[in-house]
Amino acid sequence: MRLLILLGVFLLSQANVQAQACDCPYPVIFLHGFTGNAETFTGTWDQADFKNIFGPRADIFHAVVNATTSSNIWGNDGVQGTADDDVLTFFNNESNALAPGCVYSMNFQNYWNEDPSDPQIIIDGCGAPGFFHNDSNESAIRKQGYALGKMIANVLAANPDKDKVIVAGHSMGGLETREYLQRTDGSGNHPWWVNPSSPDGHQIKKMITTATPHRGSNFFGSPWPFDKEEEEEVTRDGLPDINSEATRDLRYNYLTGCGFLGCCVCPGIYLFGGNESTMPLGFHNDDVNCDGDENDVLEGINESGSPDPWDGTKDNPNMPLPDNLRYTYITSKIPLDSGDGVVALARQWIYDGTTPVPSDGTAFRLTDTLLTDVDHLGVDDDINSVVRSLDEGDYPEFAWDINLDHTSPYAGISQVRSVQVPEGPNTTDPDWFRFFIPAGTTDDICILFTPNVLLSGRIEYFLNPSAYEDMTATGDQVVNFTPGSPQIIINLVSGQYNAGGDNYIRIIHDNVGYTDWKVAYKIQPISKVPVPVTLISLSAEQKENDIRVSWKTASEINNEKFMVERSLNNRDWQVIGEVKGSGITTSENSYWFDDKHPNIGKNFYRLNQIDFDGTNERSHIVQCNFSIDDPMSIVFFPNPFEDLLYFQVRNLKDAFELEVYNDIGQIVYQNSYEANEAEARDYSIPFADLAAGHYLIRVTSKNHLIFSNQLVKK
Repeated sequence: MRLLILLGVFLLSQANVQAQACDCPYPVIFLHGFTGNAETFTGTWDQADFKNIFGPRADIFHAVVNATTSSNIWGNDGVQGTADDDVLTFFNNESNALAPGCVYSMNFQNYWNEDPSDPQIIIDGCGAPGFFHNDSNESAIRKQGYALGKMIANVLAANPDKDKVIVAGHSMGGLETREYLQRTDGSGNHPWWVNPSSPDGHQIKKMITTATPHRGSNFFGSPWPFDKEEEEEVTRDGLPDINSEATRDLRYNYLTGCGFLGCCVCPGIYLFGGNESTMPLGFHNDDVNCDGDENDVLEGINESGSPDPWDGTKDNPNMPLPDNLRYTYITSKIPLDSGDGVVALARQWIYDGTTPVPSDGTAFRLTDTLLTDVDHLGVDDDINSVVRSLDEGDYPEFAWDINLDHTSPYAGISQVRSVQVPEGPNTTDPDWFRFFIPAGTTDDICILFTPNVLLSGRIEYFLNPSAYEDMTATGDQVVNFTPGSPQIIINLVSGQYNAGGDNYIRIIHDNVGYTDWKVAYKIQPISKVPVPVTLISLSAEQKENDIRVSWKTASEINNEKFMVERSLNNRDWQVIGEVKGSGITTSENSYWFDDKHPNIGKNFYRLNQIDFDGTNERSHIVQCNFSIDDPMSIVFFPNPFEDLLYFQVRNLKDAFELEVYNDIGQIVYQNSYEANEAEARDYSIPFADLAAGHYLIRVTSKNHLIFSNQLVKK
C-alpha cells in the first residue's frame, strides 16, 4: 500500500481547493414554532461563526397553511393540488423557486389575497380567512407536515447535487417533522414524503428538535368557549390564539363535559389518538385529520399510555418513526421549573424507559439527546447546542455522503457528543463520510483533509467497514495529526479502493471542547490533481446595467486563463467570457469581468480555471440578483387555464417577446409585442388547440429574461 503526506511546495499547488468556499453534505432546514416565523433560529444561523462554515441563509420557503374557511386540507373539492386547497405553496408573486445553499428557513406567518384566479401571497401577513379561523402560523400540524414535504422537494431541486436534508424544528416545528415522517394512509404509504414509493423517500438525513412538546404541553390552558379576539385580521397574531388548531394539536389532554357524569379528561387527539367528537367546545374546529369531518376516530403519533393515554412515551408503533435516519432531541430545564418554562422536561422527548426512541437496540446510538438550561424561546438561539446536534454520524451506518470530485471541499465540525454515547468519551468525536467511486475507475484517488488546527486526532480510510465499526478498529490507511497540522493527503491507487461501490472515511478529533466547532475541518475526495491556483475570493455585484464578476488569486502555477460561466438556475451553464491568467506567479492578482447582458432576477456565476496543458477546475458559485429601476410586473391568469390565457403587463416601457415551450422543449407559441406606454395593458392568448399538460412561459426584453414561470393547461 502507498500512503503519501504531501507538504511544502506540493501543498501550495493544492491550496486552491482549501481556499475555496466549503460546501455542506446536506442543506439544513430550520422550522419555527407556534409563535415563530422565518427568523426563528436567527441566533444560530445568523451568527458569524455559523456562517463561516455553512454560509448565510440561502432562502425562505413561504406557505399559507390556512388559506380557506374549509377545514379540509384539499379544500371543498377534496382534490390535492387545486386552487381551493387549504395549504398553498405556489403564488404568482412567489413561486418558492429557491436559491442554492446550505441554510433555509420555513415561514408560515403569511396571508394571501384570497383570489384563486390570481393567488398573491402577503409575506408575514397576519390575517386569517374568517373570524373563527386560526392564522396560517397556528394551523393544524397535519397540514404543516404536508407543507414541509413541499419545502424539502424545493430545497433539493435548488441543490441537485444533494439527495437529503437535515431538518431542525423548534417546539411545534419538531412535531411538524414527525408528522411528515410518520403519517401513513390506509395502505401504509407515506403521503407527505417527497418520494412516497421509496423506503428512503422522506429524503431526511437527520431530524433535530429543540424544546419540542413531543408528548404535549398544556401551557396555553383550555380553549375559550367563544373566540375573544378582535376580528381585525392584522392583529390576530399579536398573542397566541388558544382556540387555534395548533393549540388543539399540542395539548396532551382536554377537560371536557360528559353529560350527567360531570367532567372528564380526554387525551389530546393528535398526540395520543381518540375520537374528534370528544374534544371540548372552543377550538376553531375539531377536524384533527383535516378531512372536513369532525367525528373521526384517529391514531395519534404517540402510542397510547397507561393508566392514562397521555402517559404514552414512545412513537406509535402503527406508524413509527423510520429507522433509516438519525435523531437528536435538544431538551432544556431552567431553574425553578420542571422544564423550559413551557414544556415539561419529560415531555420534550420520546423514550422507552430511559432510552430515547427510535432505537436500533443500542441506547443513544440511533437517537441521542442533548440537555441545555435556557428558556423555551431561547433554545433555538443556543448556538452551541444547536450546532452540537448537527454533528456527523458516529458509525458507517450513519455516514454522511459526499461526492467524488466535488468542486469545493466539504466542511466538517468537531463536536462534544451526548454524554450518554455508547462508546468512548463524549469529547472524542468520530465522524464518518461515504463517497462512491464509479465502476471502471483506475486513476489514483486523493483524499484531501485539513484538520481542525486546535485539535489532534487521526484520519482513516476504510475499504469495507462493518455497519457499527467501533473506535478501536483501524482503517486500511491511517494518518495521525497534531494541533496545527497542515493539509494531509491520502493517496489511493487502483486496487486499494472500491471501484463501483462505497468508500469510507473516518475522522477522529480528540479532547474536543464546546466551542471547537467554530474552526471547521475540510474533507474532499478527488480523482485528479487539483489545478494549482490559490483562489482568495470570488464575488458578483451589480454595476449600473452590468454585473461585475471579480476574483483574486494569491498564487498561480501554469495558469493559462479563466472562463467565466453563468447560469440562471444553477444547473445549466454557459461560457460568457474569458480572462487571461498570469502563468506562474506567487504575487496576489486581481481580475474582473463585466456581464453586459445579465438577466433580470437571479444570476449565478463560477470560474473554470484552465492550465496550459488543458487541466481545468471549476470554482465555487456566487449569485447576484439583477434589477431594473422602473417597477414592472407580469401576471398570467388563470393557472391552470383552459382555452384562453390572459396576462397583464405593468410599467414595461420596452418591446418584449413571449415564448411558450412544451415539456420536451418545443416552442408552441411565439409572439412579439410593442412598447407598453400605458401604466398597464391586458392581453389574451387563444390556446384552445393546445394539448393538456405543463408548459414553460418566458418573457424577454432587450435580450434580458424578465419573466419565467410554469403553466398548466387543463
